[in-house]
Amino acid sequence: MITDPVFGEGYVAHRINLGVDAEGPVAATLVHRLPEAPDATPILVGHGWSDYVLDRELLDHLGARGLDVWGLDLRKHGRSLLPHQTPTEIDHLNRYDEEIGAALRIIGRDRPPILLAHSTGGLTATLWALRHPGTVKALALNSPWLEMHLGAAVRRLLSRPVSRIARRLHARPLLPQGSDGYARALHREFGGLYDYDLALKPAGGHPFPADTFAAVIDGQSRLEAAGPLAIPVLVMHSARSAFGVGFTEAMRRADSVLDVRAIAEAAAHLGPDVRIEAIEGARHDVFLSDADARYRAIEVLDDWLDRLPA
Repeated sequence: MITDPVFGEGYVAHRINLGVDAEGPVAATLVHRLPEAPDATPILVGHGWSDYVLDRELLDHLGARGLDVWGLDLRKHGRSLLPHQTPTEIDHLNRYDEEIGAALRIIGRDRPPILLAHSTGGLTATLWALRHPGTVKALALNSPWLEMHLGAAVRRLLSRPVSRIARRLHARPLLPQGSDGYARALHREFGGLYDYDLALKPAGGHPFPADTFAAVIDGQSRLEAAGPLAIPVLVMHSARSAFGVGFTEAMRRADSVLDVRAIAEAAAHLGPDVRIEAIEGARHDVFLSDADARYRAIEVLDDWLDRLPA
């Protein structure tokens, strides 16, 4: 356990060794906000694809609410990416069970946390909660990648060819680095409000490994076939999407990564206790939006947290 190299004083980082895979040693990183709060409800924050736990202001807000705050950088992402690794590469989302399970053991087996997860991490967290009932108190999802653009029909159309390509390419990229439009709406280097490490969260993302894309499609298919969640769920997303090859001003006030209609449609089937909130003016990460939308997203999260059963 060391002082977290990203957040610095007030946060510590636990390295979770996960053995080796075809590329070599594998590790994840669990970040904890100090001081220790063993009697407080824990909340575990997760990131999206080609991303890392970076929003210290949000984590500090959660800590000020009296929660015991943790964050998990998954293998081959952010703090956990090692020099020999293909960024973001995974061949099945269930492999993340290793670091999620290890994180929950460190937090405490008798302390089921609230999971707050973003984008692909939201899909992974939802699948974990479905397959490990009783380990999670509640689930808050920030623009979760629950479904492909334009819905299930597109996913079903892509599933078989992407699976075949992934068996051939494995960790090699299926998709190149994407547009930097989202980063231009976010990062101070491009006139945005937020400062984060562009080596850990590149503008346009990393090239998308073929087996990772296949793993996401497989996860979405398994989610569609799964039964309902028996825990409270909050799903937040932008009120609209705005896509383009290059940056447009509309991207400052919209989700330029995912199809928000597909998110909302999939979210409606997650269980009997699901609250879905469209945040006007929000970006893909609703908490990295302009001040008004960020405030509204935090207001919605706080209200939902206040209503959770003790």
